[in-house]
Amino acid sequence: MSIDEGTSRCPKCDNCLDSQHDGSIITADIAHQGERVEEALGKMRVEVDAARNGMGLYLRLIVGSGVIRDEVLFALRGVQADGVIKSFEVESANAGAIKIKLK
Repeated sequence: MSIDEGTSRCPKCDNCLDSQHDGSIITADIAHQGERVEEALGKMRVEVDAARNGMGLYLRLIVGSGVIRDEVLFALRGVQADGVIKSFEVESANAGAIKIKLK
């Protein structure tokens, strides 16, 4: 079914669209093609927006373990405060990956 962007409730069942997901994890590497910090942050925003519009529950960002990771973590604090994402954490087994809960 096709719906307009910005629609918050399903026109068919009236459920909140932001809470619907399939439990999957979407993975995107934003730091290993020679990106500078600003480029990686731009990729992060694009990936978050795309993932929020999909059916995945989580977005896993591969960010490396340096300055890009630090800047992405800082930016995600603002994204979370704005209510765009639910939460985020650095993966315990991989300090170069951040797991973001979208819905």
